[in-house]
Amino acid sequence: METKFDFNDGSNDELKKNASGLFKSINILLKRVFSFQNEVDKNMVVNSIKSDISMRGTTAWILVCSILIASVGLNANSTPVVIGAMLISPLMGPILGLGYSISTNDLQTFKSSVTNFLVMVIISVVTAFIFFSVFPLREESSELLARTRPDIRDVLIAFFGGLALIIAKTKKENLSSAIFGVAIATALMPPLCTAGFGLAIQNIDYALGAMYLFSINSIYIIIATYLVLKFLRFPLVNYTNATNRKNINRYISFTSLLIMIPAIITFINVMNESKFNAQGKDFISKELKGLSNYDYLKGVTSYNYNQGDDPEIVINNYGQKTISDDFLDVLNNKKMDYSALKDVKLIINQGSTNSNTFIKELRLRDSIDLANKSDEVNKLSLEIEALKNLSKEKLIFEKISNEANLIYPDLKEFEIYEKLGTNFNSTSKDLVVRVKWDTLLNTLEKNKLNISLKRWLEFQFDNRSFILEN
Repeated sequence: METKFDFNDGSNDELKKNASGLFKSINILLKRVFSFQNEVDKNMVVNSIKSDISMRGTTAWILVCSILIASVGLNANSTPVVIGAMLISPLMGPILGLGYSISTNDLQTFKSSVTNFLVMVIISVVTAFIFFSVFPLREESSELLARTRPDIRDVLIAFFGGLALIIAKTKKENLSSAIFGVAIATALMPPLCTAGFGLAIQNIDYALGAMYLFSINSIYIIIATYLVLKFLRFPLVNYTNATNRKNINRYISFTSLLIMIPAIITFINVMNESKFNAQGKDFISKELKGLSNYDYLKGVTSYNYNQGDDPEIVINNYGQKTISDDFLDVLNNKKMDYSALKDVKLIINQGSTNSNTFIKELRLRDSIDLANKSDEVNKLSLEIEALKNLSKEKLIFEKISNEANLIYPDLKEFEIYEKLGTNFNSTSKDLVVRVKWDTLLNTLEKNKLNISLKRWLEFQFDNRSFILEN
């Protein structure tokens, strides 16, 4: 008995139905998760965007205060202060107004947005310029320098930040946390402060780099706003034909690509520089590790990318064992194994005859200075010792003179000193005590007092010889 299978019994149709049901379920799930059209209140969105465009009155003063706070934060290199300034700044208003007016062909709102946008930029840059011109501390902090070299990453941040911002604005209940987060991420205010700083220190490169970053942030927020509002089919305020709509789309695409090109170039340079530094350090670590002074050479090696124009790796070998030309040839061959180092110039600075002579002269000079300082120290020590002896002798003299005055009331003057003398064959040093008695005493009385005083002084001087003079 044979068993037969019918492969066309309808099971394939059932599998197709199941697969189709699965795809439909996934599609429904994705729509539920990502669809936000039903949450949009178009009138509320339009009123919210238009109300934030104006840069007059209270809004202008808030802008000035936030710019000053950001300038202080950038100057002090304080990230929290800069973040605080970005949260209170009203810079997003005219930018969203431009995106809305372009997407809906609202010419009146477009004119108002352009005017307020220019006012916003002028107020911000002038305020920052005045602050950094007057403020005495104008160091180039990392917070400032970070806003002078934008690249493709800033384009992505601005675009996705703009998407998050306009999507949050279209929700019936505004997501304030998302709006605040976009204000921090896109960082519109710091570039304007940095532009004012660049003008204040007369560094045009800083000012242009910062304004380029601000342009990137503004344009890609406008583009993101335009795309979302077009996707949500916001109604056109003024009718425009298909040709005009195509032209607007072309202008937007051309502008976005044009503004992106320098950012891409900068990003490529940043990537190449990072690759150069990483491979350079790896090259030094691997190829010099066998040398006895490897730790020293590793610490004094510098990597100069020079924006890709004649990059260099400089090894400063001063005062160390000379690296031979053969070893240098080996290093030049080895660097060809590293893709980022093939065009790198390898420079080894090491002691030549002239540099050795120079070092010897420096050491000789240091030795002379050290000897001179030693002589000065010795002289000072002798002076200190003499002062100590003088102080000691002064105390002894005061003690003897006070006692002599008590014992011999007729003594009017008392002097002790050393006298140098010579007979031209030898030199002698004698201790002399010179006294002066009361003039009312006669010669006999003075002689008796001299004998008594001499005996007393012999006792005080421990029988040391001395000369008594009147």
